[in-house]
Amino acid sequence: MPSSDSDKKHLLWNMLTEFVQTYKNQIGGKYDARRKVQSGGGPVRQELSGGARIKMGFYKLYADLEERKATQEYTDMNIERAIAMHEGDSIPGFPSVDVFYYLAQPQLEKLREPALDCLNDVYSQLEQLCSQIIDRVFLRFPSLRPVIMDIII
Repeated sequence: MPSSDSDKKHLLWNMLTEFVQTYKNQIGGKYDARRKVQSGGGPVRQELSGGARIKMGFYKLYADLEERKATQEYTDMNIERAIAMHEGDSIPGFPSVDVFYYLAQPQLEKLREPALDCLNDVYSQLEQLCSQIIDRVFLRFPSLRPVIMDIII
């Protein structure tokens, strides 16, 4: 344990730097030998990095979006009516941008909940990742862990 104030600051700085670097590496998917988990004498397995878990959440969201076809709810008659409603004084053959807004807005509203769910899931995973790294980096200083966690999250 360092005795001088400057040595204490240096130790804290090094620990914070290690936290930041580990956090960046976890999200970026970089190899970290300290994350290996030995399972009952069997082969060493590696859990997914934080970035990989987050990416899987986005893949799930995009897969759900691909199943939804926004145009399947609109017939040619619906589109023609939207063009007629928002035609105004625009040049014939060039629909107003308001037609796009009119047709796209209800479809975008349907995406709000899945996108917010994905956002909340990502936040939760990042928070969990921070907690795991803080527990490991500040293992020697248990009283610092809640303080650092409050500052970071």
